[in-house]
Amino acid sequence: MMKTLSYILLSVLLTSFGCKKKNLETNSSIEFALNKSQMVNSANVTVTNITDNRCPPNADCITAGKAEAQLSVKVNGETKDLTLCIGGDCNKAGLSDQQAFSVASVNYTVKLVEVNPYNTFEKAVVPKTVKLQVTKM
Repeated sequence: MMKTLSYILLSVLLTSFGCKKKNLETNSSIEFALNKSQMVNSANVTVTNITDNRCPPNADCITAGKAEAQLSVKVNGETKDLTLCIGGDCNKAGLSDQQAFSVASVNYTVKLVEVNPYNTFEKAVVPKTVKLQVTKM
């Protein structure tokens, strides 16, 4: 009886610790869907908006366009909002594909690696996702 009770208690403890939100400790690219938070390097990262007006492949466009991702990074109750950009028109808008910043006395670098799917002539309704690289300094 005591052995069974010990196994049950151990199972409950392991299960409760297994439900903890995973904190990714990585410098590789991580895919984010709009408004879905992920813990990366002790920061809660959320993509709050994605805009994409990049010129589709094989199209004749006046400008190259750009794709922007707006992010919210939370650490220990403090929040930092960022806008990252990829594409030919980012420099004109004064934006970059990466930013270094500090939040809650912790230094980070975030890089926008890609925005998917890339624009095409077909207007398929496919939700945009972004790939980010979050580095804790």
